[in-house]
Amino acid sequence: MPTQIPLSAQPRDETKTPRALRREGIVPGVLYGRRFQPTKLQFSQQVLARVVSRAGYSHFVSVDVGGGEQHQALFREVQRDPVSGNLLHVDLYRVLADEKLRSTVPLLLIGEAPAVTEGGGVLVQQLDYVEVECFPSDLPDVIEVDISGLVHLHAHIAVSDLTVPEGVDVLTDGDAVVVQVSVPRAAVEEEVAEEERVVEEAAEAEAEADAEEGEA
Repeated sequence: MPTQIPLSAQPRDETKTPRALRREGIVPGVLYGRRFQPTKLQFSQQVLARVVSRAGYSHFVSVDVGGGEQHQALFREVQRDPVSGNLLHVDLYRVLADEKLRSTVPLLLIGEAPAVTEGGGVLVQQLDYVEVECFPSDLPDVIEVDISGLVHLHAHIAVSDLTVPEGVDVLTDGDAVVVQVSVPRAAVEEEVAEEERVVEEAAEAEAEADAEEGEA
């Protein structure tokens, strides 16, 4: 199984409300999964914030419950206060080595695109991650996207073009665009202006021809 980030937890103190726990710097959460009874837990706000920042939704955490049981899990939902950004609640999904799971994996661009460095294009990344299904031992930390093959303007890389590790099935639509090279806005505006100029000149020429025909 990939590297796991340790996370300390305690059984939830159900004599206190979630709001009361948060006032004490404690974040409530739940650990659940197949063949596993959902378990209410609580975490130190500071410790949990660091782990969430490192793990995201694609890195395994090793949940140590009260210095005893340990469970391998992934964050499934992280709730934050919309104003302060403080953590309010987390859901953790317990994974089993013999059970396939679904997760999101970040996409990492590598290399340089000649259409950008030499052709003056602008690189636009439209997908930051893809959804995958695999056994826990096969879950990659990232999927690399080599952009060195983007030679021409308007060139793109779709999900179906990605190279993924063996044993990993990508669930995201294969036609979805991961990254593409766009024409700079200034060039587009210049092209539009040129088209408008050509149309105007053609209209003026036609008007002049009509006028000359009328005089004749």
